[in-house]
Amino acid sequence: MTASLVSACSDLPSKDAALLLVKQEIKEEATCTLPISLLSRLKMQHASKAVCVAREGGPDADGAVACLDALATAGATKRMGDAYMAEWPDEVSAAGFDTVSPYERRSRGALFKGCVEMTDGLREGQFRCGEARADKIVRVTKKDESRALVRYSRAVTLDPQLAAIDAACGPATRPAPEGSLTLERTAEKKWVVATDVEPSPPGSTD
Repeated sequence: MTASLVSACSDLPSKDAALLLVKQEIKEEATCTLPISLLSRLKMQHASKAVCVAREGGPDADGAVACLDALATAGATKRMGDAYMAEWPDEVSAAGFDTVSPYERRSRGALFKGCVEMTDGLREGQFRCGEARADKIVRVTKKDESRALVRYSRAVTLDPQLAAIDAACGPATRPAPEGSLTLERTAEKKWVVATDVEPSPPGSTD
């Protein structure tokens, strides 16, 4: 992250200066999180970066597939094609024939009811569900002699498709309405974004 410089005329940066830094340095994201009960029904294919639903999951498997379909329809991920489903699962393709006999190997299509691409965050149940931007500074507090904590509100616009995802997957946890970051004052008495402290969010809240 390249920190922008803002003049420091007091022990704390002004709210206007802090908001300018937030908008320049932080890439805001609107991220929702799937219900925990849904995540337990998903099987990860880490090597090939896919999220699947096992056929042996019983009645719950149909609901999980409907959820993945809703995510794909909304553009949060993509369905894996027939060629992918015809291949062996990651754990089988990585094993030698002395470990898993060719006669015991089954394709993904035989084991999974469906698979989608493992987009960023989907392994943890997170997916993009709208747009977000820094709106205004809530408060600026002093952390120590050279650092300040900035908390700001976020304006979040949710995608219309989120209603269909909620219906298929269960209510998703909404994006965080606020974020925070740490600023530090340089020897030149300029306020910059501290690079050794991760800003928050991207994240979600109930």
